[in-house]
Amino acid sequence: MIKVKELVNKYHDETIAVRRYLHAHPELSEQEYETCKYLQSKLSEAGIPFEVTPSNRSVVATIKGKYPGKTIVLRADIDALPIQENTGLPFSSEVDGLMHACGHDTHAAIGLACALAINDVKDELHGNFKVLFQEAEETMFGALHALESGLLDDCDNSIMLHVVTDRDTGVFVCNYGVRCAKVGSCVIDVEGRAGHSSRPEQAVNAALVGAKIVDAIADITAFEIPRSEFVIFTPTLINSDSKENIIPGSCHILANARYFDDKWDEFLDRRIHEVAESIAKAYGATAKVTFTPEGTPMVNDDEMTTHALEIIERKWGKEKLVRTPAALFGDDFAFIQKKFPGVVVNLGAAKNGEYTIGHNEKMMVDEDYMDIGAEFIETYVLEYLNVECE
Repeated sequence: MIKVKELVNKYHDETIAVRRYLHAHPELSEQEYETCKYLQSKLSEAGIPFEVTPSNRSVVATIKGKYPGKTIVLRADIDALPIQENTGLPFSSEVDGLMHACGHDTHAAIGLACALAINDVKDELHGNFKVLFQEAEETMFGALHALESGLLDDCDNSIMLHVVTDRDTGVFVCNYGVRCAKVGSCVIDVEGRAGHSSRPEQAVNAALVGAKIVDAIADITAFEIPRSEFVIFTPTLINSDSKENIIPGSCHILANARYFDDKWDEFLDRRIHEVAESIAKAYGATAKVTFTPEGTPMVNDDEMTTHALEIIERKWGKEKLVRTPAALFGDDFAFIQKKFPGVVVNLGAAKNGEYTIGHNEKMMVDEDYMDIGAEFIETYVLEYLNVECE
């Protein structure tokens, strides 16, 4: 009988130290070379075999059990965000303009803790455990790079844990079926004709045209899609580089669509083109539209989810489990999950009711959540590989 809590406690200090080092040394998506090297050094120290993807930005650790069985992979993302940290932490980011504002530093630290702990009991395993320390989750394509490497081809199932800082520490969030959304990236460039603000009849105001396009596209999701579907279109940047007495001749628009079914790819692409181009033409302007579906909806496997919920209720009680509808965030773990059925579980990390949000310069994580996360994953993996534990 493996006592999981003892394994967690054994690597508690190492988990904290790794998290704080990674937090102080963030790297952007597709630039995680030093992060990857650091994790390799930690795996080497523990004698855990690993392989690096061709990009040299992701690493896959493999712990082979003594007995034959299935292989499960834990995904731990490692990239940071272009945000200037404003938390006041003593281990705040040492890199100007970069911050681990989505908790990926904690994911990597938990992943390493799980690798170290399960490596200690590998002779008990009926099967194998892999940890993917993955680049570029924030681009929605890092998982594809890892899958293309072939280093996960022998996997059967998958699991992921993601921190949430708007829930109390130790509160788990999980559901059956669709867990998160697909993302559509939209770029619209409007070309009009610049002029003086006193003579608008001589110009074609690209900013005005852009505003009408954004407003009209919002009507697509409001009035052309059934209420039973969740499809949103969010403008995130509207830019005309000008001054107050110059009518701008161009307007650059960025927007983000989110939805739960691949079937909306073609519809959104077609309607955004139609609406933007027709409105621009009506005002004497032109509009160039690029709509790029990214990722795929993340769907929790029923069997894997049942196992996760049973562990949570058994070890922490039903009061620590919240079952929510699917959320509109996106994650490229969906690509891994699509190939190797699995489950994603969110875990709260807000201390004393101090809630923050991800992708924010003041995001704070209660480090106590990491031991809870490690205990959950280690219990899940050990039981998946036919090891009795408590």
